[in-house]
Amino acid sequence: MNRDHGFTQRFGSCRLAIGQIRIAGSKLEIRDSASVRPISNFESRISNADLSNGQFAIFELLGKARDNQRGATTVYFALFTLMFLGLLVMATDFGRLYVIQGELQTAADAAALSAATRLVGTAAAIVNADDQVTASFDSTTGNDNRFNLRLNQLGEAGGSGLVTTTQLTYFSTLADAQANVNPGLSGGIDWTSGVYPKYVRVQISAEAPVAFAPFLNRAVTLPTIAASAVAGISAPICTACGIDGLAVVDQGAGEDTVNYGFVPGGFYTLFLTPSQQAPNAPATPAPLAGTLAAVQYVILNHVPGGPQDLSVDSSLFEMGAGVISSSPGLALPGNISIDSVETGYPDLAGNIAAGTTSGQDVLCGLNVRFGVDPAENTCSLLAAGEFLDLAPRFAADTDGGGEAYAAGEGLQDYATEYFGNLRRILTMPVVDASDTLTVLNFRQFLVETSPATVMGINPALVTGAFRAQYIGSPVPLRCGGIGGLCSVSPGVGRIVLH
Repeated sequence: MNRDHGFTQRFGSCRLAIGQIRIAGSKLEIRDSASVRPISNFESRISNADLSNGQFAIFELLGKARDNQRGATTVYFALFTLMFLGLLVMATDFGRLYVIQGELQTAADAAALSAATRLVGTAAAIVNADDQVTASFDSTTGNDNRFNLRLNQLGEAGGSGLVTTTQLTYFSTLADAQANVNPGLSGGIDWTSGVYPKYVRVQISAEAPVAFAPFLNRAVTLPTIAASAVAGISAPICTACGIDGLAVVDQGAGEDTVNYGFVPGGFYTLFLTPSQQAPNAPATPAPLAGTLAAVQYVILNHVPGGPQDLSVDSSLFEMGAGVISSSPGLALPGNISIDSVETGYPDLAGNIAAGTTSGQDVLCGLNVRFGVDPAENTCSLLAAGEFLDLAPRFAADTDGGGEAYAAGEGLQDYATEYFGNLRRILTMPVVDASDTLTVLNFRQFLVETSPATVMGINPALVTGAFRAQYIGSPVPLRCGGIGGLCSVSPGVGRIVLH
C-alpha cells in the first residue's frame, strides 16, 4: 500500500519544506521539486540521522505521530473499560432485581396457598389465615420465605435498611380477587346468601439494593419490587379421595342440584339405612331433638384408613373414626367419583349374625372425633374390646362442642360458633337413593353432640343415629381430581393458585 503525505516541518531556525513523503513498502521516498530520494531501512537510520539534511526532522515527525496514536489508544481503552464496568454493574443490578422478583413471587404464592387453606367459612377463618401467613415468614422456623438471595427477611423490617410490606385481602368471588375490587370480606358463612371469604390476595413489596445508581446520584431512592398472588377454592372436583365412606341420600328427589334438599345451616338426624341395620329390626328413627328431619346414610364398600384385616365391627369403627384409605395396592378403589355407581359395605344387608352392631360401631368411631374414650361407654363392650386399641390411632377435634349454643344444647353453629380443626367435618357423597347409590356430588356436615350426652355421641342407638349440621361445601379437600366429565356446580374443591 502506498501512502502520500504532505508536510512542512520546522527544526530550530531551519525550515525544511518537503513536497511529499511517500512510503512504498519498506522504503521511504522524499519528493521535492528537484528530485526523488529513496531511503531504505529508514527506521534503523534514526540514530545516524544527519540533522543538516533534515532527515531527523522527518523521523521525529513520524515518531511523534506514533506516540500520539499510543495516547489515543490509552484513552479509548480507559473509556471502554469504564463503559464495560458500568454495563457489568448494571447487568448485576438487573440480575439481582430479577432474582428478588422471583423470590417475592415465590413468597407470595406460598403465603396465599397457606392462608387459603384456612378459608373454611368459620368466624375465625380470617384470623387463622393471617396466622398462616405470619408463620410462613417466621424466621425461627428456618423455613421462612426470604429475599435478596435469602439475606433479608420479609416483614415490617427486612433488615439492612430494606423496607418490606405485606398486604392480605379477602374476597368472596374469584373475579373480585383477581381485579382487586370489593375487598375486606370477613366472618363465617352467611347461610342465606352463601357468601363468605373464599379467596385471598397477597401482595408483597420490598426495596432492592442496587450498586450502579449510587454512582450517578447518591440520593437515589432504592427501587421497590412487588409481587402478588391469588389463591382459593378450585372448581368442583369430580373425583375425591380422603373423604368419608358414608354416603347421604338426596332429599331433593333430583330437583335440587345445589343443596339436594338440605337447608344450609340446618340440623339433621342422620341414621343408618335400614337394610344395613340387620339383624336388628329395620327402623327409621324420629328426628333427634332440634333437628329438621331424619335422613338415611349408607356405609359404602371401601377400605377404611387404619389397620387392615380386622373384623367387620372394627372396620366399621374405623369408617366412623376416619376416612377411606387411598393407599396404593388396595383391592378396592381409594376414591369416589361423581356419576359413578357405588356398592354398599358387604355382609351388612341381611346379616343375621348374633351381636352385629353396625350402627353402634359407626357411632363409636364418630365419638373418637370428640375425644371420647371408648372405655367410658358401651363401646368398650363391642368387638371384644378392639375399639380400645384402635381409638388412640385417630386424632380428636380441638373443638368438642357439647355446650349450650344459640340453636340449643349441643347444636353448634359451624359459621359462628365452631373453632376446631375440622375433624368433626364429614365429607360425604350424595347418592340418588340407598339402593342404587349413584353419586351425584359431595357435601359436608358438622357432627354434633347428642342431646342425651355431656360430650360426644350416644353410642347406644342401634340405628346409628346422630345429629349433624349441613354446611354445604366450604372445607377444601387435600386429595382429588379437578378435571373430568362431571358438570356440577357448586361443589367441594381444592386450594389452588389462580
